[in-house]
Amino acid sequence: MKHPLSIAAIIAGRFSSFASLPSRTQGGPDIILKNAPPAPKTEAEPAPRAGLVWSPGFWNYVGGWYVWEAGHWELERDNQLYLKPGWQKVIHGWQLQRGEWRVTSVSFIKRGNPAKAADDAPEPQYDPLAAFR
Repeated sequence: MKHPLSIAAIIAGRFSSFASLPSRTQGGPDIILKNAPPAPKTEAEPAPRAGLVWSPGFWNYVGGWYVWEAGHWELERDNQLYLKPGWQKVIHGWQLQRGEWRVTSVSFIKRGNPAKAADDAPEPQYDPLAAFR
């Protein structure tokens, strides 16, 4: 009688993951885990390069496993600061902070949008008989 119960438990375990967990908890931006991630691997940080920012490697959490994401170069962005990826200790455990860009100034708003200025300009009217005049 143990076999039917074991098979039912296995089947229930397989299909419970489809219904219970939203996809963003598996490696999403708001993931918080109770256990600490593994210690970061030591990577040699390359020499600085003009126009690039180094993003160090970190332990990503994918499908219930820690997966090492190697460091890489990011293109530098004007008026933005790169926040490096890593795990932060929070009240309820450890939270994954992914590498992201944050705006440091709003000068692009003050300058205006050149595409909008082009939209406001009157368009030349099409004249189908212009070639015959």
